[in-house]
Amino acid sequence: MRKLRKSLRNLFRSKAQEKKIYQEKLGKVQVISERDFALVSYEKDGAFDYETYRQIQTEGNKRKLDGVFVQEDVIREIAAYEQEHGHVRAVICHGTRNGAEQRFFKAALPDVSVIGTEISDTATQFPDTVEWDFHVMNEDWRDKFDILYSNSWDHSYDPKLLFRVWSACIAPGGLMALEHSGRHEPKAVNPLDPFGVTFDGLVTLVADNPNLALEKILDVSAKRQVRVALFRKTA
Repeated sequence: MRKLRKSLRNLFRSKAQEKKIYQEKLGKVQVISERDFALVSYEKDGAFDYETYRQIQTEGNKRKLDGVFVQEDVIREIAAYEQEHGHVRAVICHGTRNGAEQRFFKAALPDVSVIGTEISDTATQFPDTVEWDFHVMNEDWRDKFDILYSNSWDHSYDPKLLFRVWSACIAPGGLMALEHSGRHEPKAVNPLDPFGVTFDGLVTLVADNPNLALEKILDVSAKRQVRVALFRKTA
């Protein structure tokens, strides 16, 4: 209970600090909203302020460094599902903070190569973690991964770009697994988590990529209302 209270205090302090950084650099928090999504804008005078975005992401990472959102049973279910559909050779997890996703996948798939990305310079503190902005294409990763997993896509400043890049990194016939919960909804957006979308809106957005199709929805945690959308890349 004490650890939970500490994590909640850190979370609230984090949001306040990140909002302060945003307001100092960009003014009032600007949110672009439509029917099923919301996106915090990082533009000032018509130009995207990448440095402020990166500063806020790094600040949030460091304040929540000991927090783990992903659940191991979720990872085990994804791994088991894909093992039944073919050989898994390589896995990438995006936005992993302290590397929990990598640990869980390596436990479920002991002989598989697993890496994670994190935009903060804290990435070097954790095994199997690369300091990387997940919007950026790494040509060494093109068509490489049999599973791509993330619950951190809500940190994106450009979700259309994000899912296009991620799709390019999945091996033909591979799987993109995206976790969705209440914290991913449009009402939850803030400078640290700038993108929010309904579950149906997420499915529509990702499926707009011509080589990705929704294959299955895993209802992995009714208590936390967590679902995982599994998209298959055409072979």
